[in-house]
Amino acid sequence: MKADHNSHETGARLPCREHPALCLSLFTFMFVPAVAGEIALGRWLTQFMPHPGLIAMLCFAPAIAVLFIFGMLIGATIWLLLMKRFVDQNTLATFFLGGPCVPIFSNLCSKIFAWCYGQNRRKTKV
Repeated sequence: MKADHNSHETGARLPCREHPALCLSLFTFMFVPAVAGEIALGRWLTQFMPHPGLIAMLCFAPAIAVLFIFGMLIGATIWLLLMKRFVDQNTLATFFLGGPCVPIFSNLCSKIFAWCYGQNRRKTKV
């Protein structure tokens, strides 16, 4: 299944309207690792630097944002690996491939989806 990059023109089917339980579970799986990572980093930074100055805050702000995004991607990948046993592939594809075209993240979601379903694995000859 290919990504629907023209969803705003064709009247997008929103997967959360059709499958609210899947949507809620995806959001939970995405935010739990991201928030847990932020809490762990915050506690470590508090021990490392109890009263940070402006320079320290400016240096760690990008790391905190990247950690949050990375945690969300890990959670979404775990969700996909778990849900592919219970939910049809086309239904899951609407969550990963049916969104708006965001250059980096659309390609990344497509690669995660292909990796989870083994569509890019090499076939070995025996």
